[in-house]
Amino acid sequence: MERGAFFIGVWHEKNWTFILKKYTHLFFDLDGTLWDLKRNTRTAMEELFVTHGEHIGHIDFELFFSRYHYHNDHVWALYRQDKIKKEDLRYVRFERAFADVSHQASSDFIDQFSLDFLEVAPRQPLTMEGAHQLLDYCKGQYAMHIITNGFVEVQGHKMKAAALEGYFEHMINSEHVGVRKPHPDIFRYALQQAGAKVEESLMIGDDWDADILGARDFGMDQAYLSVKEQEQNATNAEYGNGPVRHNYKPTYTLHSLSDLMEIL
Repeated sequence: MERGAFFIGVWHEKNWTFILKKYTHLFFDLDGTLWDLKRNTRTAMEELFVTHGEHIGHIDFELFFSRYHYHNDHVWALYRQDKIKKEDLRYVRFERAFADVSHQASSDFIDQFSLDFLEVAPRQPLTMEGAHQLLDYCKGQYAMHIITNGFVEVQGHKMKAAALEGYFEHMINSEHVGVRKPHPDIFRYALQQAGAKVEESLMIGDDWDADILGARDFGMDQAYLSVKEQEQNATNAEYGNGPVRHNYKPTYTLHSLSDLMEIL
């Protein structure tokens, strides 16, 4: 059996029926799936805290970093729903983070800080664990593509800094398409560009709503990279809260990118 084909076991009337299923096209999210969003953001933020030290003072970095991530997740969810503009997103996430640590930052400083962040962060080189190993494994055997909601002016810098160029046939950016994941039109556009059929395509991503539910609603199989959710569940447990729960089981759940090689 050629690589790229695998069997799925289906339980039917007390017998296992094995169905041959083959993927030929892999569609990857970028931020948090291949490019390590959290570690690269942290490195960039640490650099900016040094650069802007005289304006920032003695802010608790860990608290600021935590509050930034909270607000960043929130405004990106609004951005996907067309409830906030791109320019407002880049500003508001920092405005709210500074407010949460009781730092009276001027609007000019916040604007400059947000612009500096977009210069520094995308040039960080860290990838998710196993990213290059997976891509090397798949290269030449699958047609690979990127579907991203990230800002068009920075995604190329991320690809170059993390040595992700050369693996992908198409990079589908929501700003070019005019709609963002999870809108079905961006998946439809991606398949048209790739010349792929939905039944031979797999979406790999870390964002539950944008990547997993978006692909599911379009009819595409999904591989959910649950690293971010694992971290959230660990935090929840620390504070005595229960784990994140979903009412849908994705086609596959990956605890790391290396899990995908076992599937493929």
